[in-house]
Amino acid sequence: MKTVEHTLWVMKTGDEYRIGLTNDIQDDLGAISFVNLPKLGETIQKNESLAELEAEKSVSELTSPLTGTVSQINTEAEANPSLLDNPDNKEAWLVVLTGVDETEFEKL
Repeated sequence: MKTVEHTLWVMKTGDEYRIGLTNDIQDDLGAISFVNLPKLGETIQKNESLAELEAEKSVSELTSPLTGTVSQINTEAEANPSLLDNPDNKEAWLVVLTGVDETEFEKL
């Protein structure tokens, strides 16, 4: 698992790259009340919008650390955004990307 700017983590499993919130960003944001995630099949470019979060302390737009195609989204978190406040940050995942250039991941 790699951490990006203390806000996101990226975990590679086979050809999939799961991206989620670190405990640091969870603490900075406070209780999350809304999340807007990309659509399945959407291609996300590195540094483009990955997710919009509304929380008690701020509204934040998170950018993608990688270029890839969205193969999974955390639909449970869309329905219940407080799931993204989980102290086990592996449970606070946003999306899974495929079609990622592994050298881009290695540079994180």
